[in-house]
Amino acid sequence: MKAAAYTLGCKVNQYDTNAMMELLEADGFERVEFHEEADVYLINTCTVTNTADKKSRNMIRRLHKNHPESVICVCGCLAQRDGKGILEIEGVSAVVGTEERNKIVHIVRECLAGEKIDGVCKIGSGFEALSVSSPGELTRGYIKIQEGCNNFCSYCIIPYVRGRVRSRGADSILSEAEALAVRGVQEIVLTGIHISSYGQDSGENLLCMLRGLDGIEGLRRIRLGSLEPHILTKDFLRELRLLRKICPHFHVSLQSGSDTVLRRMNRKYTSAQFAEYIANIREFYEEPAVTTDIITGFPGETESEFAETSAFVKAQGFSRIHVFPYSEREGTPAAKMDGSIPVAVRRERANRLIGAGKGFERDYAAQFVKTEQAVLFEQEAGDGLAEGYTDRYLRVHARGVPGRMENVLLREYKDGILYGEIISKGECE
Repeated sequence: MKAAAYTLGCKVNQYDTNAMMELLEADGFERVEFHEEADVYLINTCTVTNTADKKSRNMIRRLHKNHPESVICVCGCLAQRDGKGILEIEGVSAVVGTEERNKIVHIVRECLAGEKIDGVCKIGSGFEALSVSSPGELTRGYIKIQEGCNNFCSYCIIPYVRGRVRSRGADSILSEAEALAVRGVQEIVLTGIHISSYGQDSGENLLCMLRGLDGIEGLRRIRLGSLEPHILTKDFLRELRLLRKICPHFHVSLQSGSDTVLRRMNRKYTSAQFAEYIANIREFYEEPAVTTDIITGFPGETESEFAETSAFVKAQGFSRIHVFPYSEREGTPAAKMDGSIPVAVRRERANRLIGAGKGFERDYAAQFVKTEQAVLFEQEAGDGLAEGYTDRYLRVHARGVPGRMENVLLREYKDGILYGEIISKGECE
């Protein structure tokens, strides 16, 4: 029996997909590429926007058209939000949602026996037992440390489909990290829906867990996923700075630089508080990479509010910004708000910020020209070069070997890439 999978959406979804596929492989299924013929297909869906819904449904219909005899199991956020609707799409054999994915083998076997399964269920109070033992990339592995979110930002559907915060046990996290390190993974990325809330429900301590990861032999880097600003206190950063493997790369969600827009978004900070948290990072880390997310055209956003965001973003000195025009999400408070902004205006504002962001990225990267940086090479880049990343997630091309970390003297920045030459005689420590 052959199985294949397709993932829409975030890194958490990708992790969940890999975990389900490992369970199928352990049961004897052969994992094949999604474009290949398979007996079973998993589609892990996203529902963060209406566009994500449409992409998920289109993929299901196209898959059934191309493979009418195969079992199609639809998982993830859209399946959880609209399981009944998904089950009515021709060709769908099972709907799983965001719980009981650890029962995927049983579900698939039932489908192969001719059953049609609605596996959508009420989200539980504990962390679902899912894990990944094989890295998805040559040098980098992802570890999911928590599920769910308690914030209920007015634009976001995720708490409704992923549930409240549930943290994974530290022992389980450390065991997975150790297994990945044994397989040659040198960098891990901690991911989840809201990793800043890790331990709030269970009494686990994020710093204690990070100290455990920092001591794993063979692991060279620990990269934190997206953070909420409130976690970045001086006390937290003072302790974090003592961990030598933590990358000086912080993705901190902003969404807007206007206090009035932040209130409508139900974000839990002001722009001044956000700026203070970013200043805290820079007090403890030298030239840290600080990246962020911004939404333009949120309901009621005036041109002056957008100007506040633009000025604030410029003042913070981000190394990169990710900008998204607001997209209505049925079922959220924001979808019912007055003051809808024309889509063309949302996009135009986004494009203005994206243009500015390219300058931020260039200015940040260019300051590292003529400096020596440790680069973890990941893949071939053509013309005898390999591509890798520094601890600040700067993309580098040099004559390295994928899978090795080398000291590189950076010579030039061009079109989003730093070019350099290896100066260490052997793999750097």
